[in-house]
Amino acid sequence: MAFDTVLSQKGIYHVHDGPTLAELNALDANPNNQTRRNCGAVWTGEKRCPKKGEWYLSGAVVEAYRALNNLTTEYHIAKLVAVEEKTVIVRA
Repeated sequence: MAFDTVLSQKGIYHVHDGPTLAELNALDANPNNQTRRNCGAVWTGEKRCPKKGEWYLSGAVVEAYRALNNLTTEYHIAKLVAVEEKTVIVRA
């Protein structure tokens, strides 16, 4: 999966901090193999100071982070989404 270095509302971003099992269950992100590989983050369109526990986007290579405390710097707010990876084999 390729990840963007430019913020976009259409992009799906890597989740840097591991989501909780409850968050994965809420997404129904492949209940047989619940890992952060089965989820990504999308920009909600909001930009504000994240509250403790919220997801936000940051970094030169944009990734999603969980706010460990209420932050005082504005970031782009994110939400977790289920991601399905598919392998495509092209035969010449």
